[in-house]
Amino acid sequence: MQKELKKLIQKLVSAEANLDDSAFTIEHPADLSHGDYSTNIAMVLANQLKKNPRELAEDIVSKIQQEISSAQNNQVEEPYDLIDKVEIAGPGFINFYLKPEFFVREIQKILHLENNFGRSKRLEGKTILMDYTDPNPFKQFHIGHLMSNAIGEAVARIFEWNGAKVNRICYGGDVGPHVAKTIWGMKQMREAFPHDTDSLTDKTKFLGDAYVLGDKAYKNSEKGDTLDGVPDGAKAEIDEINKKVYQLFDDTKENDDHEIGIYYQKGKTWSLQHFDEIYKKLGTTFDKQIFESTTFPIGEKIIRDNTPGVFELSDGAIIYRGEQDGLHTRVFVNSLGLPTYESKDIGLAHFKENEIAHKLGNFDVSVIITANEQKEYFKVVLAALAKINPEIAKKTKHFSHGMMRFAEGKMSSRLGNVITGESLINDMEKLVEEKIADRDFDEDESKKVKVDVAIGAIKYSILKNALGRDIIFDPENSVSFEGDSGPYLQYTYSRAKSVVDKAGKQGIKPVDILRNEDGSVRDFSAEGSDDFKFGQSVLEKKIYRFPEVVEKAYEEVAPQQIVTFVTDLAGEFNSYYASTQILDDSENQEYKVALAKAVKYTIANALKVLGIRVPERM
Repeated sequence: MQKELKKLIQKLVSAEANLDDSAFTIEHPADLSHGDYSTNIAMVLANQLKKNPRELAEDIVSKIQQEISSAQNNQVEEPYDLIDKVEIAGPGFINFYLKPEFFVREIQKILHLENNFGRSKRLEGKTILMDYTDPNPFKQFHIGHLMSNAIGEAVARIFEWNGAKVNRICYGGDVGPHVAKTIWGMKQMREAFPHDTDSLTDKTKFLGDAYVLGDKAYKNSEKGDTLDGVPDGAKAEIDEINKKVYQLFDDTKENDDHEIGIYYQKGKTWSLQHFDEIYKKLGTTFDKQIFESTTFPIGEKIIRDNTPGVFELSDGAIIYRGEQDGLHTRVFVNSLGLPTYESKDIGLAHFKENEIAHKLGNFDVSVIITANEQKEYFKVVLAALAKINPEIAKKTKHFSHGMMRFAEGKMSSRLGNVITGESLINDMEKLVEEKIADRDFDEDESKKVKVDVAIGAIKYSILKNALGRDIIFDPENSVSFEGDSGPYLQYTYSRAKSVVDKAGKQGIKPVDILRNEDGSVRDFSAEGSDDFKFGQSVLEKKIYRFPEVVEKAYEEVAPQQIVTFVTDLAGEFNSYYASTQILDDSENQEYKVALAKAVKYTIANALKVLGIRVPERM
């Protein structure tokens, strides 16, 4: 209806002004008493034509009413026959009120579309490459990676629900200083080295401890300090390990330190196994895993081939002068002759364009999701990329998100106070376990509900905020079954499903709510009772908006739009459920069951877009 109203208005004002559909808005008034849709077209035209907006609004409304009358006389159906009245409000807003039959038809549409309600073809024919999460082997999967995963997965699904094909990739740093620091730490901690039979949790904790040890030793050695129990010269040793790790991927150079190769393979294997466990809980499946060991030779060659030119030599390093673009200078190959993250990202962009496009298919846009702290970094990388290959740069988009914070402030994997993704998930599972302790779940069902609700709580807390904002995570509130939380939405879905299932057992299965038993079209304006009116509840006036919300979430790259909508919808259904007896053996109960069923599908679909699973019961 929103699109149809835009077309109607553009048609009626085209003689006076040339406006595209972005020049004016068709929105839902915050107060339903002001109509189902409202437009600011009169104010927009008034500014352009230098006329009184109220008078313009009156003229437009007159034309709209003529159009409606003409359509009705010619028995033209939707959308004009579903407009009840059009009014002017305030300085010139035009408000549209829809007939109850419109909302009933929308409920029928939801029952027809079921799990596809909310999908559009807006991006049909487009392929999008999504690059997100990106934890580094040899380092722990921390809460920042949970942020990136929740947001990246939701954005990917928003693209899919708008008709695009999405290929998901994960990019990990398996070479570089962090690897060398971890391997150095592993060497120092030989006596604590895990056995093959030890748990994956113990193995990844060992890697995390080794990294912290190596990082502290490196920093202290740089300052000329010594660390208790650590030999002098740690920095030089770690730099040497870093070179030898790169040599593992260079067939022209022989690495005589076999211990490094063994530690490298152990650490990388443990890390990837651990990441896969977390992805399974989070509900993410990547189409391709890419590593820096693959991209660094590509990037390094491109950097050197463009030096001098795009890049320049400076004190033995190769740099990009970002000041020419209003940015800052960054190093792409360091003074040791090793490629930096910047160089690897240049290599990654070309690898995507060549190898990934060849294997997964050509793509129209490559989206990268990272934390805000990399925003300025990516500006420089993309500026350099634009000079090397403007076509690749043009279709590379970077979106950044805020940080998850607790009372202690920002967490860093370079310090000993890191909160890992695994530990946060485990803590949330324990809180959920306490919440559902009195439920009659069997062991397998309890385990599944515990995981799904814990992940739902985390994802909801992340996704309810705009992309760039930091969040303050409150574990207790996040698992509440009431109000602003993921479990609240999961519980509401379970409640709606329970009503529908109970109705089904009683033989109440709404199929065609638009017609009578004899096949004739129902007259909803004449039906209902004093305590029940078709198409007039707040619930009915909001549920049909879901497809509009999914499109808006794409346009603004804003998963929080869906969170806000589905939370509001859940609140309306719970209010409806509390005030209305659905299974009451009345002539209206079939429709009320249909409404509950529509709510069930809509909440399930909204949560699916957000990457949140729905337990069958809670």
